[in-house]
Amino acid sequence: MWHIVSDSSCDLHSLEGGEGVFDFTTIPFTIRIGSREYTDNDDMPVEEMLTDNESQAELAQTACPSPEDWREKLSAEGPAIAFTISSALSGSYNSACAAKQMLQEEEPGKKIAVIDSKATGPEVAMLIHKARDMILEGQLFDEIETALNREAERIHTVFALASYRNLIKAGRVSRLIGFIAGHLGFWGIGIGSDEGEIAIRGKARGEKSMIRFLVDEIRRIGTAGKEIVISHCQNEKCALALKEQLEQAFRGIRVTLMKTRGLDSFYAERRGLIIGF
Repeated sequence: MWHIVSDSSCDLHSLEGGEGVFDFTTIPFTIRIGSREYTDNDDMPVEEMLTDNESQAELAQTACPSPEDWREKLSAEGPAIAFTISSALSGSYNSACAAKQMLQEEEPGKKIAVIDSKATGPEVAMLIHKARDMILEGQLFDEIETALNREAERIHTVFALASYRNLIKAGRVSRLIGFIAGHLGFWGIGIGSDEGEIAIRGKARGEKSMIRFLVDEIRRIGTAGKEIVISHCQNEKCALALKEQLEQAFRGIRVTLMKTRGLDSFYAERRGLIIGF
């Protein structure tokens, strides 16, 4: 039995098709807002967390899974593949690597791969889907690990933010600029760099302009395959409109939608979009 394990940045709750071949599980991040701590599991009240964060002046704190959390999930008998949010954004990758080292010291030869997605949300999900497909095809562990690391270098991420609260709290945007941009309906458009960091590329006023900007940006960068995944934070209407435009712009591309889990809802904020391609 194979084991596919991810931190909760993947936005997935389940993974179909693995009966008798692999199992899938996620390890939650935690988010501390004021005196309250939220655990990013299947029962996390995302709406409540967003409202709580919007009412707080101070920047919330996120905590990644510990090495022991990873060790528990990766210790099951059989080959295991771990997926993490970008190592440039969190210590989750280092925790997973520490767990791998501990387990392989106890059991030399145990097959564990730790994949740094260099992104979050939809890109992590795309890598997990590729791992599932390769396992079901009967490919060997080393081949799968090599292909996943190569794919992580090829896949790209763009995002659109309708709210600037977290950027303001983090000091990356001034309160005045963030207030004006938010009230004038400006979206911040950003990309995930090759190093797994995030950077704002531009702004667009209104949803239609934002969607055009995203489609043009994806066309400029180029798609890595035949799949585009959109994670949205309570904004299905806008995600569907983007999906329609992407399907018209890139014939033969499969576009799927997901809802952000807790961590990516915190990062993207209300109405935000994250796109992996």
